Amino acid sequence: MDLGAVLGRAFGGGASGVPDDATATKILDATVGACAAQGIGAVTIDGVARRAGVNRVTVYRRFGDRDALLQAMTLREAEQMAQGIMAVLEGLDDPVEQLVEGFAAALRLAEAHPVIRRTAEHEPQDLIAAGLADDAALLRLGSAFAAAGVRRLQADGRATHLDAEAVGETMARLFASFVLLPAEHAIDVRTQDGARAYARRTLVPLLLG
Repeated sequence: MDLGAVLGRAFGGGASGVPDDATATKILDATVGACAAQGIGAVTIDGVARRAGVNRVTVYRRFGDRDALLQAMTLREAEQMAQGIMAVLEGLDDPVEQLVEGFAAALRLAEAHPVIRRTAEHEPQDLIAAGLADDAALLRLGSAFAAAGVRRLQADGRATHLDAEAVGETMARLFASFVLLPAEHAIDVRTQDGARAYARRTLVPLLLG
């Protein structure tokens, strides 16, 4: 599976290809639970099947091998996170407020996600590997997602001085650094108020000029 291509289709409004019937949802939920409990590296098809209450043949039939199962989980969780950010941004027209609220929402959703939280704390190398897999598909997705927000503003005649791709990649890289290296000192984004204050004080002038 070309994860980058699948993610691109999903965020472009096309079908992601990830099954969402009751059995598939149960298997993907079990995969999230197994990753959060054991770490991504320890996940097995047999373990996921036991958690989901299905036999291993069902998992193979629905998703293929272990890598394909993990990719399907990654896609579903990334879609849900992006949808959560978009819900926060709905109705916000000011570029400053979009950046501030989008950044705060992204950090909140990442912190709340059991797999991201567990992996960042115990196996950060696995998060780095996931971000670089398939020609850095997740990094490219994050960049494209942020760049699309800039282009929407530019379509309305705002933020026309910005390079959408450069801003998008900068945001994606900054977000990844905060997930992997939680800030607690001069930069403290552990609370939503802290994240908003940092975004308003630092990211807005840095990225919006």
